[in-house]
Amino acid sequence: MSRRGIAIVVGAVAIGTALLAGMRMATNESGASQRAASFSARTAWGEPNLTGVWKGVPLGASSGRDTFNLTKLEELYNPEARARMKELSAKDDPTMRCAPPAFPRAVMLGHPVQIVQRPGFAFVFTEAYPVFRIIPTSGRPHTSKQYLFPTYMGDSTARWEGDTLVVDVMSFNDEGWLASPQDKPTNASSGVWLTSDAMHIVERWRRVDADTLEYQARVDDPKSLTTPWDTPTVTFKRQPVDRIEEVLCRPEDGAETYLARLGS
Repeated sequence: MSRRGIAIVVGAVAIGTALLAGMRMATNESGASQRAASFSARTAWGEPNLTGVWKGVPLGASSGRDTFNLTKLEELYNPEARARMKELSAKDDPTMRCAPPAFPRAVMLGHPVQIVQRPGFAFVFTEAYPVFRIIPTSGRPHTSKQYLFPTYMGDSTARWEGDTLVVDVMSFNDEGWLASPQDKPTNASSGVWLTSDAMHIVERWRRVDADTLEYQARVDDPKSLTTPWDTPTVTFKRQPVDRIEEVLCRPEDGAETYLARLGS
């Protein structure tokens, strides 16, 4: 065979090898995409499995960056709420008295949360201001009115929409805030993010893959907001531990102590 013939054969082999490699890459990428789209881990009783310790990054509005859509939230407060907010300051933030922050504020902190599931229930534990939520996942109604009373965390019930846990939360005590005094999207922001006892929250929890959990919420508070406020989607990553830890908060230390630690 001539040198030219050998070159043609070698070139054809190289092109064929490249095409085959490209086909394999495309197949692998397609397969990875399909696996991501179809990921579905299940509990022994058949529910989507959200169990684990999960951690996100701290979110908020400080240093010129708004990573939690708080600019929009601030615009939604009605005149009555703004009048009440003018009477409050950072010291009135209930977490300064060790009161637990409700979700969605709890996801902004960047501290781990732990989810444990049992048939018909999801238990959500928070490492900061250690509290727990017991969430029925069977779609049953909220607690009946004669036993329902306002709390910081509200009364939750949930249903599954495909692989997404949709949690409906109501019966809040109007003492919680939606963000921190350090969250100031504009120079005119007061850092006060109050709520009312009419607040109603719908959360969506979805496990995207083996190590990723997503959270998003809509907050409706007709006594405080002109329209509902939607949080951005928050991404949690699985942590290589089997439990969260307890974070100590002492009310007797006072708001000044905790504000000083936050640099306020």
